[in-house]
Amino acid sequence: MDLFTRLDRAAGRTGAAAEPGEPDRPAGQDSRAGRGSWAGRGSRADQHSRGGPGAPSEPGLPEEPGGLDGLVGGILAEIASGSRPLRAVAHPLGFYCLPVLREGACGVCVHVFGPVMPGLRRAAHPPPQPAAHPPAPPPEIHCHSWELKSSVLYGRVGNLRVRVLDEPRRPTHRAFEVYSRAGADEIRPTPRLVRWEPVVEQRSARGETYTLAAGEFHTTLLTGAASAATVVLGRSVPGSVDVVLGPVDGPARRVVRRLCDADQTARIAGEAARRISGPDQAA
Repeated sequence: MDLFTRLDRAAGRTGAAAEPGEPDRPAGQDSRAGRGSWAGRGSRADQHSRGGPGAPSEPGLPEEPGGLDGLVGGILAEIASGSRPLRAVAHPLGFYCLPVLREGACGVCVHVFGPVMPGLRRAAHPPPQPAAHPPAPPPEIHCHSWELKSSVLYGRVGNLRVRVLDEPRRPTHRAFEVYSRAGADEIRPTPRLVRWEPVVEQRSARGETYTLAAGEFHTTLLTGAASAATVVLGRSVPGSVDVVLGPVDGPARRVVRRLCDADQTARIAGEAARRISGPDQAA
């Protein structure tokens, strides 16, 4: 059994009840995630389940020894020891990405969030900050060209789903398409002027899984001061485009992703593996 399938089954399948309406996406994007998708048309409330050790996978299939924690913890230990050669990437959205697997349309990454990461909100309604501190940056609202299943390995992670509406007269943002290649993101403005509004905020703790359809806009929220990590499984959806909301008058730009060295990567992976194997101390 390949690694992607093992991780998918260890994370467990999420239920999906019929619900009218579609995720918001730029014109031209295909809303059909395909047969066997995690989050093609399901209820947002139902796209959330518990995984972790001993989580059910599919009828008649053996459970992964050690569950999802054991499988991912083993991968991280290999990265920390150098036996699985890869480099962590400092992601523009404010976390470290360990790119574990990329095979065709499928990919697996471990995302490691620190107590303070630029580009992420701390909570939906953070407490007032002293005047000496700059205000928290706005959330980075974006959608992916791939459907994803994200399982929390430790800590707590919030996911705010948002609705993006065309607003040519009084826009708050412009839609930018993102094209990633050779370690850099080309961010190109489109003619689409929009505004956004929150739909639902979902908090996920250790052992819980949530899914997102390709083209569904969201932003990540960190809860409290503790660190967190997730394992993310993605499947590319043909015809979809990565999109991020930016300033109405924002120019095209190129963002280079910083590659960590071997020692930094080992420390990131080793600390994440240690946290997975221990008790969760998230508030």
